[in-house]
Formats: sequence, structure tokens, C-alpha cells
Amino acid sequence: MNDRRALILILSLAWSILAPPTWAAVPVKVIFDTDMETDCDDGGALAILHSLADLGECQIIACGTSVLTLDALATVDVINRYRGRPGIPLGQVKGQGVRLTSKFSRQIATEFPHRVKSASEIPDAAHLYRDVLAEQPDHSVTMITVGYLTNLKNLLALPATDQHASGIDIVRAKVSQYVCMGGNFIGYPPKDDLALGNVNFCRDADSAFDVLNQWPTEIVFAGREVCSVPSGVRIGESLRHTPADNPVRRVYELYSGGQASNRHVADLAAVYYAIRGITDCWDLSAPGKMQLQKDLQFEWAFTPQGKQRYLLKKPNKNGQNDRHVEATLDKLLIKPKAE
Repeated sequence: MNDRRALILILSLAWSILAPPTWAAVPVKVIFDTDMETDCDDGGALAILHSLADLGECQIIACGTSVLTLDALATVDVINRYRGRPGIPLGQVKGQGVRLTSKFSRQIATEFPHRVKSASEIPDAAHLYRDVLAEQPDHSVTMITVGYLTNLKNLLALPATDQHASGIDIVRAKVSQYVCMGGNFIGYPPKDDLALGNVNFCRDADSAFDVLNQWPTEIVFAGREVCSVPSGVRIGESLRHTPADNPVRRVYELYSGGQASNRHVADLAAVYYAIRGITDCWDLSAPGKMQLQKDLQFEWAFTPQGKQRYLLKKPNKNGQNDRHVEATLDKLLIKPKAE
């Protein structure tokens, strides 16, 4: 092993040892930004977020969708209502954005009650996030994205006014960390040649490039090799045993074209880490910086001054840790709603 790789491994292990082993006693304030359109794991991630809120571990202060399809936001509202939080402020990307066909969002919006009736009645997510952040204590909010980074680009670009600080200044003042589902972190030091795919970044590449280069607080990436298709970690089948009126069960059914089936845990893992931090599920890399190119390939520069890290798989003898991660997330996915 060369000296550089040895140093990287030592720094990574040191960070894992020093990182807090349990989650915070004070509920984590969360802004959840999702595409809720192309994959069922967005629905699973929101279910887990509500389960953690039921346990008193987080407070969902806003939700937004990073796609132009109104049905996606309706699906978010459906899940929020089912889990007993119908008043969570909602926002949607405005202007340019991604619009794709969904296997589930139109049907969910048709089958279940929701308050999302017209795009003109929904605020711009970037403005909503700024307003909600302004009301929070300094360095108290965790931002989570499990979709495209369009809303965050628009937030950072908001200028200062007589009533508001600029978007980037409000983020710098109020956000403690940003957890981003995206990227592939292969090798030591890692790089992403996009061979595994990277749709959360690539479908709005300009936004991803701007956000990941300009974001002023700490970022932790949940990479595809740890929790998406290449990881081999999958859950969802157990939703068959939840109530028939559970919209997350219905999301997985529609996505699978029949009964709810197992799917990767990319977005679920991002939410779980954002709330509980380093537990016995993953390790965390040493600090560094993604050296991002315009085509979204990158190389990673390890540096103690870096504000970016990424999740690492723990030793996985005979798949034991993968099965542990699945069991941990599955328990929260199927947790009954609070009465």
C-alpha cells in the first residue's frame, strides 16, 4: 500500500472513531427535497423520515419537489397527510426544470386526497426554503436532497433584498449540514467516471455543478456504490404487510407493476444518515473536496480543510452488514403511522 493511500485510510478510520456514535437528542430540523417521480425509493425515504419524526428524532419543516410535474408534489402531500403531518409547507421548482414520466405519481394523485390542485398556488421551493430557514436558529437545519439539485441552485442564486438576506447567506447562517444522495465514489482517492450512472446530478447538470461547487456548509454524499443499485442492498417487499391504504405501499406496487417488491435504498439511506448520523450502518470518509468537471466527472482531493465527505460501506463479511442495513431501514419503512 502506498503512503498516500495509507494516509487516506488512517484519516477515514480516525474520523469514524471520533464521529458521534448515536444520533442527536434534540430533533433535527429537516428540509426534504425530492423528485418523487422516477423511482419508488423517494416514497420510501419520506416514509422513513416520518417514522423518525414519530420517534421524536426530527422535525420536517418543509418539503419540495425538484421536478415540474405537479403530481410529484401531490404524492409528497399524500404521504405527509397519511403520516399525520398535512400542514408541512410545500414548494415546487419554478422556471426551468426536469419533467419525466412517472410510474406512480399520477395514480397516487388520483387515488388519494391531497391539497395540491394548481401549480399557481404552490410557492417556488427556493423562496419557501429561504423563508423557512430565516425562521430557524443558526446552524440548526439539515438539508436533504434525494433528487435533482435545481431548487438548491435557485436558492443559492436568490439576491439579497430589504426583507431577506441572499440565498447563499441564509444557507451559510442556518444550515448545519447538507446530505446529498448522488455520486459514485470508487477507488482511493475516489473518482466518478459516470460508468455506474448518476442521474441525480446529470439530469440537471448545470444545477449540480453550481451547487456542489458553491454550497457553503458541510456536505455528506450517499453514493450509489453504497446504497443504490450497485450496492446490493434492497428492501420494499415487506410493504405488502402494511395497510392497503398506505400510499408508500401503493408507490412500490405501481413502480413494480404488481405487488410491492424490493428496490435499492439510495434515498432511504440518505435520510437515515441525515437524522442519525454515523451508527453501525456505514462509515464516513475523511474530509475532502469533490473536484468537479462540467460533465460531472470528478476526482476527490482529501484535505483536512475539506467540507465534503461520503458514506463508506462497513466490512461486509458474507453480506452481514448489508443485511443489517436492510433490517434497520425496513423496520422504519413499515413502521405503523402514529395515531
